Amino acid sequence: MKRAIMSELPIVRTLVPSIAGVGLFIFVVLTAVRASNGDSDMSAAGAFAISAMSPIMAMTSLAGLDNQNGWERYRATLPISRKDIVSARYLCITIFSVIMACAAVLLSIVAIPILDSVGIPSTGETVFETAIASAISMLFSLMAVFLVLPLFFRFEHMKAQRLSVGLYALFMCLIMVTLNSFNPISNQLMSIAGTNPDSAVLGCLCGAVALATVILGVVSCAISTKVYRARDL
Repeated sequence: MKRAIMSELPIVRTLVPSIAGVGLFIFVVLTAVRASNGDSDMSAAGAFAISAMSPIMAMTSLAGLDNQNGWERYRATLPISRKDIVSARYLCITIFSVIMACAAVLLSIVAIPILDSVGIPSTGETVFETAIASAISMLFSLMAVFLVLPLFFRFEHMKAQRLSVGLYALFMCLIMVTLNSFNPISNQLMSIAGTNPDSAVLGCLCGAVALATVILGVVSCAISTKVYRARDL
């Protein structure tokens, strides 16, 4: 496993500047747009955006680099099992996503006093609420990544990309139906979170989403390992 992770780290390090740069740009733009309307809470929306996009950008970038210069075939010749290669990919994407979400929340915290100093006071989310919302955004995005990752281990890159678009769309439709106002379960959850937004309630909601993400990740990793072992590189 250690060798597999070490083989991923050089690639991840090359991704950090570009993904962090794009994330910072989106954060600044979203914050500035909302701040122009007199609301510094958009700094929280910037944090949500960075948290949500990081897992997807990490996955697509790593998969794309696998496809370049024969790296995937070369890695298969190294003394690393395919199970470790798959596990390392899941672990690296997850760790990277958590780091980016934490950085996004810190940016949001830093932005609030800066906006306050120019006369744009914060009127909404507390730091804890921003952290919870960013975590949930990241977790939903990780769920989407875990759904499509087996495709990238089973098929060549372009075919996996085409198929993943359909799965992403299906996942987003499922999320929208789940959160639709016509869904009584969704209404109940929104009512609980809205009328009693204390740390215990928000923490339990985040914990439930995290548990679902972990379960999906374990199942997805097992499927990816099985199909990658059978794949002829």
